[in-house]
Amino acid sequence: MQTTKENFIGHIEFDRFQRNVEKAREFGHKYWIGDIPVHPELLKFYKAFKAKRYNIVPCVDRNTNAYWVRQEDGEQKAVHVYFTLGITFPDTTDFRSGDIHIEADSNLDNAGFTYCVKADEIENEKFASHSDGYHIRQSKDMAKAVKLATKYLTPLDYDDIHGKCLGNLHTGIHRLREPAQEKLHQKMGIERSVIAQEVAHMIASGYQPSTEAFKNALDMWMQEGAELKRMQDYKPRACLVWVKPNSLSYKFTEDRVVTECTSMDDVPELIRNKLAVLQIAKNGDAIADVGVRVSDITYWVFA
Repeated sequence: MQTTKENFIGHIEFDRFQRNVEKAREFGHKYWIGDIPVHPELLKFYKAFKAKRYNIVPCVDRNTNAYWVRQEDGEQKAVHVYFTLGITFPDTTDFRSGDIHIEADSNLDNAGFTYCVKADEIENEKFASHSDGYHIRQSKDMAKAVKLATKYLTPLDYDDIHGKCLGNLHTGIHRLREPAQEKLHQKMGIERSVIAQEVAHMIASGYQPSTEAFKNALDMWMQEGAELKRMQDYKPRACLVWVKPNSLSYKFTEDRVVTECTSMDDVPELIRNKLAVLQIAKNGDAIADVGVRVSDITYWVFA
């Protein structure tokens, strides 16, 4: 199946990917995974790994590197291909289990290669915990690297997806709180001299605001105070919904058990209705009392 913008799986711009594909085809590049032009050693690594995990899905998340090819006249010419592939699975195409990549010892034809596996679960104590190398294991032996890939690059479960989506929940709630907090700060942040004047007036008479600032604050509070107060500390009950090709999983944050539904009729009406709204929103959108759209397959629903 030809790769289109709709079915492309990757974190780089599709237009850039398309240009790389066209240039590799013009060059006559021979090593491909579907429509992805790759280094021949990465192709070998990928095929060996796929033989162990048949349902892996390759993703284009990094830019190309120069692969030098010796021409018939003896000169070397560079074609830009992919040395790294993100790895995901059919149910989790918006997320990554990790990646596989190769590192060449040099640009020479007889260069040796290092085969690398990257995953969050890897803890390589040769590196500091904040560095990229901390989450990478590698080997000059491709068979050993395939074993590492098989061990660490596994399908994500509901708890994995939940962890990857938590940041979006916190960001979404912050965006919903912020306008209320800002408006309350602007209207209720009255100068001390104005407050003192108002207090003196309150003591001297049956209360009617004497300052425009205080009057505006009271008018705003009368009209919007209850809603703004609710929104400045907004903390809804949240449920992560994961939509898969043949089923749907959901769990409220306080629950311990994930519910799996193979029919939308089995999904609670509250979740169905709010999911319908979120499915026409944009990724990253947060809607008060509805939820947050994280990606095409994951949504936080508010209850």
